[in-house]
Amino acid sequence: MNSSHQRWLLEQLPQWEREGLLTADAARTLRERNAVDDSQPGLAQIVMGALGALLIGSGLIAVIGYNWDDFSRPVRLLFAFLPLLLTQLFSFRVLQRGEASSAWVRETAALLQALATGACIALVSQIYNLGGDWPDFLFWWMLLSLPLAWVLRSHSVAIFYLIAIAIWSVNQVDRGRPWFDSPLLYPLLLLGLLPYWPGWKNQAPLSVSVRWVMTISAIFGFCSLEIFVIPRSSDYFSGYDAQSFFWLWTLTAAAFALFPLSQNGNEEPIRRKPQVVLGSLWLLGYGVAATFRDVSDDILKGASHALQLPCCWALLTVLAVFVLLASLRKRWAVLAIASVALLPLLTIPFVQSKHAYDSTFLSWLVTLHLAVIGITLIVLEFAGKKGAPRLGATLLSVLIIARMADSHFSLLAKGVAFIGVGVAFLAFNILMSRQLKKKQAAIV
Repeated sequence: MNSSHQRWLLEQLPQWEREGLLTADAARTLRERNAVDDSQPGLAQIVMGALGALLIGSGLIAVIGYNWDDFSRPVRLLFAFLPLLLTQLFSFRVLQRGEASSAWVRETAALLQALATGACIALVSQIYNLGGDWPDFLFWWMLLSLPLAWVLRSHSVAIFYLIAIAIWSVNQVDRGRPWFDSPLLYPLLLLGLLPYWPGWKNQAPLSVSVRWVMTISAIFGFCSLEIFVIPRSSDYFSGYDAQSFFWLWTLTAAAFALFPLSQNGNEEPIRRKPQVVLGSLWLLGYGVAATFRDVSDDILKGASHALQLPCCWALLTVLAVFVLLASLRKRWAVLAIASVALLPLLTIPFVQSKHAYDSTFLSWLVTLHLAVIGITLIVLEFAGKKGAPRLGATLLSVLIIARMADSHFSLLAKGVAFIGVGVAFLAFNILMSRQLKKKQAAIV
């Protein structure tokens, strides 16, 4: 139950007590079990605090910039450092109050100080004509702002930091750059938000907004890292860069899906697990694309070349650890979907063979693998385990449609098949809806 549902329940309890629907002891138990933690800012608080800080910061910049050319250098330096000093005093006051400070106040103080830090760096650079590129400015701005995410427990600064390191990493993709000025630093920069990762002591539940931004930042960051690494090893590939990248990214997507971002395992709703949503979408899309004969051998044959990269073995090692953790948590549905990442390994004997092979066989092999995944997702639910029956049914329907579209059957036969699949899918959806109602009635 999320915080909005908890608040609604707490608001209804007094009325239910007056109407005799609940005893005083039952109402007290419900209040204790559904207490709302207001110390963690929600999306609305982050947005309101951010807007307030942005408006104040923009107003100060406009006022100072109006007569900027008339100020002497010492006065300009004063305007550069004075807002930073004032925001630091504000943040110090917030820290002094401790838990008495509201979440939105902490967010506003942290974001104001982060904006003042960026403005100070920009003004000092302009005053002394230091020059430089904007990615370098962004790099030092985010590093100087990072402590605010720790000290003030600011989700807005954490979101800014995640977006900034992703943008910086994407802009560092250049074969001529050394390792310390390249996307290779992205994993180290991601460790800057260590208290936000699972297992950290006294870790509070992450908001949905932070989880989604963290996942999207990781997608762009690791994508830029792999784009940077593969061309630098082009001597090994001889034109297979695209295929190798697709498989490395599929391994990364499997790691995302299996990553234990939640302390509560599968008990949370899917909207709170963006790493599972986005990772699974890539995996299933990759698998369905591989069922088409025209592209199956093209996108699956990068494994034999990618295995020559050290980063590929590092990904496989991380993936093996995540598979073990997912097995201990009994995340069977996610494990089934993540198995798509191993499909290219099955093609290595065919790619390295001196004899030509039929691409139809390869596409049917992938189709069979995905069909097993779809059936597994359905069977898990009926076996009393956490499954994804609707996703499994959707996958099976998509597979049938893909195979029919890629076949030589007549248009009439394909149309009849599509109608049959649609009817079967709707019937299955009705069946699952009735099963869900029966479960809810049994609980009540």
